Amino acid sequence: MKLLFLLFLTLCLYADGFFMAETHFYNEEYEKAIPLYIDSAEQSQKPEAAYKLGWMYQNAKGTAQDSEKAAQWYKKAAEWEVSKTSRKDLYETIFATMNPLSDDESTNTALQHISGKFALRAYKPNYLLISHSNRIPKGETKFEENSPNPDSNGLEYIRTELQYQISLRADYVTGLFGFPQIWSAAYTQTSYWQIFIDSAPFREINYKPELFVTIPFGHKADVIGLKGVILGFKHTSNGQPVTDGNRTRSGGPVEGSRSRSWNRLYTQACFQWDNFFTEINIWHRISEDEKTDDNPDIEEYYGQGSIKVTYIYKKFLIDAIVNPSITKGLASGQLAISYPTPLSEDVFFYFQGFSGYGSSLIDYDQKVSKVGFGISISR
Repeated sequence: MKLLFLLFLTLCLYADGFFMAETHFYNEEYEKAIPLYIDSAEQSQKPEAAYKLGWMYQNAKGTAQDSEKAAQWYKKAAEWEVSKTSRKDLYETIFATMNPLSDDESTNTALQHISGKFALRAYKPNYLLISHSNRIPKGETKFEENSPNPDSNGLEYIRTELQYQISLRADYVTGLFGFPQIWSAAYTQTSYWQIFIDSAPFREINYKPELFVTIPFGHKADVIGLKGVILGFKHTSNGQPVTDGNRTRSGGPVEGSRSRSWNRLYTQACFQWDNFFTEINIWHRISEDEKTDDNPDIEEYYGQGSIKVTYIYKKFLIDAIVNPSITKGLASGQLAISYPTPLSEDVFFYFQGFSGYGSSLIDYDQKVSKVGFGISISR
């Protein structure tokens, strides 16, 4: 009887290919793990199996190094992970209500339209919060405090406003040049809305498109925790017109002009130590003609780089960012904390505190301290 039981237990263990693959993987028997992971991935679409296959192909563990196959398995892991969420139910509900289309090509077009084949996803936090500042903010001249040409209705900006951010990215994974890269395009828009005064004007909107490539290091640099390097280009502007005039100070913005913009190239190194994630970002501003430059000294206030530390504790996610300015001896800091709401695991309470320079482009050279609380749908 004991022999039959042991035989039955052995058959059950071998029937679970994923279990055996995990055993071989953690014993570093990668050649034995690969076929079992492939069977598990193809039969049950386990994202964990697809991720491990991607890692082994990327790092030549148990097989020859193959960046293209690594990218394919990483992509499958991401797709299968999404399918486990409530979005799967959403798509199934939508597809169940659709009438058949006239041909296969039309059907494929409809599926692309509904499910988003371009794979847009969140980049930076997408949030909506009420923000309170320690000073009257800057913006359109007629609404500013002690304006020389005040609004005819006597309206002035107040310290409390609605602040929201929309941030999306699209990624393309490739093995170009013989190693894996993630090429990305992203767009972030941060809006500052004086919703609590009559006519509710938008005080400032900052537009931040960027292009960047991520080069993951896998486990090759685990001795120092380095997980990847990002190289990118970023444009930031507020879309306001230029007004001819003199600069209020040497190197400062043109008097009366609300236009602000700058372009930069950046390098970012990403590290992980257990529950701590760190991003060290160094940028170089692309120089412009001083006569047409909206804000020649913006880098002196905004800094020459940033250090971001993220700590994850269960459902809490805490971000702390510091922007030091070496040339001017200044520093700005931001703290953000998010936690899921009782209504949904995908909607979060969101707290943000900021002190320093560069809260928004229009007042980049003014020190501002503010706090905000609201909700976010990504983090």
